[in-house]
Amino acid sequence: MSPFILDGDVITIAPLARDGPGIGQIVAFVNPVNRRLVVHRIVGRHELCFLIQGDNLPERAVTRIDRDSVLGRVVRVERGWKCIWLGLGPERFAIALLSRLGLLIPARARAGTLVRFLKKRRHQGASQTRTVGVRDA
Repeated sequence: MSPFILDGDVITIAPLARDGPGIGQIVAFVNPVNRRLVVHRIVGRHELCFLIQGDNLPERAVTRIDRDSVLGRVVRVERGWKCIWLGLGPERFAIALLSRLGLLIPARARAGTLVRFLKKRRHQGASQTRTVGVRDA
């Protein structure tokens, strides 16, 4: 689930609501093929199943899982004793859409480039401060 959940993060899973998790929410489920615990984002819903996909998959790799396979939804992510909320709030809808369309990875790369550019520009601006002297009259 990188970039929003990384190896070593501690996640808190809550029971599902009656109507089930919504699009964009992150759920934990048991993979029916290998019986391993998996955490992915819901990118679509059907009457009897969910469409799920990991955020870090470069191609469109939507998988169907039965509602009964879902153990719960991720409600908290802790990294180094700090709560990480990015990807769990209202932005989850946009993340789910971009992920389903296969555009999340390219969008993340562009956003990372922009952030690095802005940090570099801010750093250069701070290092170019000048000291102005006062002339004696």
